[in-house]
Amino acid sequence: MTTRWLTGFATALLGATALTGAVRPATAQTGKAPITFLAAIIESGPFKVTDGQNLAGIRFAVDQINAKGGINGHPVKLDVIDTELNAGVTRRKTVDAVLQDHVSAIIGASGSDILNVLVAVGQRYHVPVIAFAGEADELTGAQFRPALFRVASNTTMHAAALVYALKRDYPAVKKVFLLNEDYSFGHQSEAGFRKALATLDPSVQIVGDIFHPRGVADFSPYLQQIQASGADFVLTADWGADLVQLLNQAEGFGLKPRIGGTFLADPDILKGVGKAAIGDIGADVYLLTIDSPENKAFVAAWHAAHANTDLPWPTASVAKSYIATELAALGIARAGSTDFNKVVAALEGLRYSSIAGPLTIRACDHQVQIGQATGEVEPATGTFYKFPFVGTALIAPISVIAVPPAQTGNPRCTAKGNG
Repeated sequence: MTTRWLTGFATALLGATALTGAVRPATAQTGKAPITFLAAIIESGPFKVTDGQNLAGIRFAVDQINAKGGINGHPVKLDVIDTELNAGVTRRKTVDAVLQDHVSAIIGASGSDILNVLVAVGQRYHVPVIAFAGEADELTGAQFRPALFRVASNTTMHAAALVYALKRDYPAVKKVFLLNEDYSFGHQSEAGFRKALATLDPSVQIVGDIFHPRGVADFSPYLQQIQASGADFVLTADWGADLVQLLNQAEGFGLKPRIGGTFLADPDILKGVGKAAIGDIGADVYLLTIDSPENKAFVAAWHAAHANTDLPWPTASVAKSYIATELAALGIARAGSTDFNKVVAALEGLRYSSIAGPLTIRACDHQVQIGQATGEVEPATGTFYKFPFVGTALIAPISVIAVPPAQTGNPRCTAKGNG
């Protein structure tokens, strides 16, 4: 696999030309059959807001790919299923789509349990899964299956980035409380927070930890425990509706410590919290405030197309889904085929200048290696939003947050020559 950096999807396709032949417009005159992507999205229930952003990012990428000629002349056709955040439903709908519509790539999915189902289906039917979420370490670690390529960080990387930001922005913090959802992602996030705190500042004391059900309505019992613990900071990997409830109820409760949330920098969350979120911190693969030419061009293009919608600026969910869709198309373009084994080989070791910064798909575990954007919520400036939002993103370097190959639990990463 080439190690040169590719900048933007147009350049990526031009780079693929040497391998796959000339790229031609995907018009009716070419007579080429469409290549079908399947987006696995939550379209119902309380967590659907976040996945509305994911679907918007996927659609934007597909539109750009088709406008630039498709994938070697083949237009991309997008199918969408509602996962309902239910593993059984997701399995049934995904199998039906793969068998009935000849799906060439699956893009998803919020919820590590849901992503696990997609990967099982993808592995069985030889369809690559490009993940924009689903961060449980084990999916690219001990439970690795070659069908999965993950754009999202794993839980350890994401937790380490947030702790890195905590120590930069709040060096005086000495007592931390951990609050997470009671399923694989939440448990692994808590382990990631513990590991990062022990590594970056062993003097910090963890004064309490709670695992709560996903979709909880009343956070007051947990807020009481946090307040009583004497904590001066809270770390959480809660997401979607749970994070909204936590932040809103914490404000009404008068919670004293600030909050660091792995998904806190979402405008749909911050606009409902207002001034109470000032001083809280967030971290993700992408933040709107990343200061780079690639991101500025992306933000301008997105805003030009969405200025009069409910999503005028790209979010982390938008961007990660956009990158995942780009990588699905790039893998097929570079392979010159939708053959599963050829696409896997094309993506392994790929280096790419994305809108979130330079990334590498690590060959041994298919986990994207990329620095993590972090930001502290600041008073409203009006640059993007009229409510408090994160300031200029500062990047937690991959050298600080990466999980060394030998520590992934993935036997491919401990084998000689892999990593």
